[in-house]
Amino acid sequence: MLAQVSEVLKKGPAVLRAYSEAGHFLIEVADEAELSHAPATLITGGADHLFDTLIKHIDGSRDVDLAVAFALESGVAMLEPYLEDLLDRGGALRIVVGDYLDISEPAALRRISDLQGRVSANVYETGGGSFHPKAWFFRAADRSGAAIVGSSNLSRTALTNGVEWNLRTVAARDWQPALAAFEALLQAPQVKPLTPDWIDSYVKRRRQAQLPTYARAVVADDVPLDRPEPHEIQREALAALGQSRVAGHRAGMVVLATGLGKTWLSAFDSAGFDRVLFLAHREEILHQAVATFRRIRPEARFGLFTGQAKTEGDLLFASIQTLGRPEHLQRFDPEAFDYIVMDEFHHASAASYRQLIDHFRPKFLLGLTATPDRTDGADLLMLCGDNLVYRCDLFDGIRRGYLSPFQYYGVADDIDYEHIPWRSSRFDEEALTQALATQARAQNALEQFNGKREGPAIGFCVSRRHAEFLAHYFSNAGLRAVAVHSGADSAPRTSSLEGLRRGDLDILFAVDMFNEGVDVPQIGTVMMLRPTESAILFLQQLGRGLRKVEHKVLKIIDYIGNHRSFLTKVRTLLAAGDGDRSTSRRLDELLAGTMKLPPGCSITYELEVIEFLRSLLPARAGQEEGEAWYRAFVLRERRRPQAVEFARAGFDPSKSGHGTWFEFVRDMSDAVPRSAQTFAALLRMIEITRFESAVQLAAISTIVAEVAVDRLDHVAVSRALGATAFRLGARLAIDVTAASDAFAFWERTPHVRVADQRLELARGGDREGLIELVDELVTWRLSTIRDVKSQTEVTEISSAFQISPVLWEEYTREEIPALFGATFNPGNWNSGIVRVGEALILLTTLKKGSLATGNHYEDRFLSPSRMEWQSQTQTTRASERGRLLSGQARGTHIHLFVRSEKLRNGKAAPFVYLGQPIFAGWRGEKPITITWELPRPVPVHYHRMLGVPKQADRAE
Repeated sequence: MLAQVSEVLKKGPAVLRAYSEAGHFLIEVADEAELSHAPATLITGGADHLFDTLIKHIDGSRDVDLAVAFALESGVAMLEPYLEDLLDRGGALRIVVGDYLDISEPAALRRISDLQGRVSANVYETGGGSFHPKAWFFRAADRSGAAIVGSSNLSRTALTNGVEWNLRTVAARDWQPALAAFEALLQAPQVKPLTPDWIDSYVKRRRQAQLPTYARAVVADDVPLDRPEPHEIQREALAALGQSRVAGHRAGMVVLATGLGKTWLSAFDSAGFDRVLFLAHREEILHQAVATFRRIRPEARFGLFTGQAKTEGDLLFASIQTLGRPEHLQRFDPEAFDYIVMDEFHHASAASYRQLIDHFRPKFLLGLTATPDRTDGADLLMLCGDNLVYRCDLFDGIRRGYLSPFQYYGVADDIDYEHIPWRSSRFDEEALTQALATQARAQNALEQFNGKREGPAIGFCVSRRHAEFLAHYFSNAGLRAVAVHSGADSAPRTSSLEGLRRGDLDILFAVDMFNEGVDVPQIGTVMMLRPTESAILFLQQLGRGLRKVEHKVLKIIDYIGNHRSFLTKVRTLLAAGDGDRSTSRRLDELLAGTMKLPPGCSITYELEVIEFLRSLLPARAGQEEGEAWYRAFVLRERRRPQAVEFARAGFDPSKSGHGTWFEFVRDMSDAVPRSAQTFAALLRMIEITRFESAVQLAAISTIVAEVAVDRLDHVAVSRALGATAFRLGARLAIDVTAASDAFAFWERTPHVRVADQRLELARGGDREGLIELVDELVTWRLSTIRDVKSQTEVTEISSAFQISPVLWEEYTREEIPALFGATFNPGNWNSGIVRVGEALILLTTLKKGSLATGNHYEDRFLSPSRMEWQSQTQTTRASERGRLLSGQARGTHIHLFVRSEKLRNGKAAPFVYLGQPIFAGWRGEKPITITWELPRPVPVHYHRMLGVPKQADRAE
């Protein structure tokens, strides 16, 4: 210490300050404020907002303390993001708020209790007495500090334009005695921890006693927070979710593009449920969700599950990494939650989510995603029972005017990614930073930015060093740039976003920040300065600039390199689905100019990038392409694909050219349990049997798992079937007293036999891994069956596996025959009318395209519940088909399937099932024009797609 003092004195005269802290004797050089005894400044409110001064001090502080007589929600909401920034960078916050006259709003106290990190939240119980302090204390890492003492409590009015006098001082001689008084206050017996239980009791007390006149005046004088309302797309999704629940579904997935408010939708939809669980895979998403749900439920009791204790609350927010552990999961009753929200997740988390969902039995499960066509979205859809309730993707959001159009530039990346280590499905961060944080790369980024920029920008970087390097480089070039990350030396997060909003910053470089919850419509440029292996992350980052502003066209600058991982960006942007075939086809459409983009949008790849992509998308077909996809998956994921993943990529696991799926896996040099050979016939049966019910198929997993351990009587088999039906959301009634019914299907299953009125595996051998093999095949086959939510109620096992079309569900032409017990034959099923037994099936395409004259039928909706349909040109009323259509032929049931046009995203569009219409009249001959009365009005979310008129249906 003396040596350090000596070095200071060598530079000239100095004033030293000695003090003790935490048992240590310290000496430091006094700052200029202390030497000059800087005068205190008075903040008077009005145009001189206290809020502006507070956030500057919070941004520069390591420790913040405050004591106020009361807190209103409006004031806490203003400061909340800045206090969260303080805590996120490792800072400490201590709060004492009073219950003086019960003015403090419970919603404000709830928001304070939501804060996470090094926070000590306390309440001063006045017991009918007074408590009037209004003081702030700030200390920075260099031990400089400040204090603000005056008249402002925590309310919007007091922090902004109210006439309030607050004295600010930075001289330690002034603020240190006041801080000592705060320390003493914390030890007062009236100070209690601000806990959810305390707030609950405060709410009861506040409701029972009428607020004093002064307290009512204070609350009335403040500006309350606006309560959010859903926008049009969210209202459509909410209506669809409500209809789905009415139809008996207990799970469903909603696809909303980033920027359309997925989390807001879940908060709106769950508002009518008492106990809610929100699941996500990242802490950042959980914190954003807490803030969103708090706006909808300002006085509800929230909990963030950490694993240390079983948090009680109306709403619980948890990461899958924590709650998904068996030792934590078993602490919760299966019916602990009425409503569960699953935010989109990466494929690696799918198994953990499956275990969790199997444990709980909510009244409704909502899955949210922006990436339904990728593996990640496919996993989520399966967990939601393959029930896609509503969809509005990126292009839909732009077309409907809710998201900004964009101009995308795919620029060539000079980095040789083949020499950067690839571990656990991502590039090594240190090696990647070394390659990206260079003068040459920074200069190229600067040139791209200057040549294409539009308004304030945000750039996504791979590491803290990468972001700081670019911020320094851009600053030296005369641009206003900052780096924002989770480190203590980061630029302040919320204030930096405000800088973008006001135009005070040109570009913000971010690391693992702003993937969620950024509301800065002024962002006009997004720079993708790092590889992004995840479709979810790519869309989240792109979405930071999609907030709509009049006349805005977002500029996206994205670096594309020589590695297969970059295909994820291309597939996602082109909405190509999985697999190289679809990606190559969509790229061809783009380059040929035939790809339909939303108005104002363009996608441009540099020539070198196109060559990259062509080299990564070799022209292969059939078996060879499936093998190539398999090898690429193993390289990317460091594991073999599951059968469902192979199928989602566009291949058929049962037709790989290697025999069965597991023979294919073995031929690709991956290990397969010996039980795959022992029970080959059983596994092959699961692969190729045409299952007409998800219950029948899914029950195989349950039955095989149980009979592999013990023999089952018919009651146990029936119970297993019932449990499976419950999990899938189907209704299944089984007569458990009838052994023949319970065993009807299973006695025809290979390797399973009925002996002594019990079910058992018919042969021994190695059973290791059998259950996992069966589960893998069942998961794949379930993804191909669309009746998971079938409402068919049956009374016996012999008919328990019948299938019926589900109202408002979508079916491809190839899937429809199975709904009526038929097989697909292109010669029959490519026509518009097909008869199967007593069913007359109408397959109607509204926009016929370039059909030959004479076969161009005019079909249209008259209202949400009435449709005008035209027969083929030679049909007469007196013909047999005319009699069938009009209902004159008894015993015939008409089923109506409708789609808007033949193609959707370059593929055959599915049909929407509208139910069994009622004949309401006809006119004309050759063709006949029939008016159908629909059993239920077309849901709002289908109106635009099917061209349903907006006017109300008078018949309703």
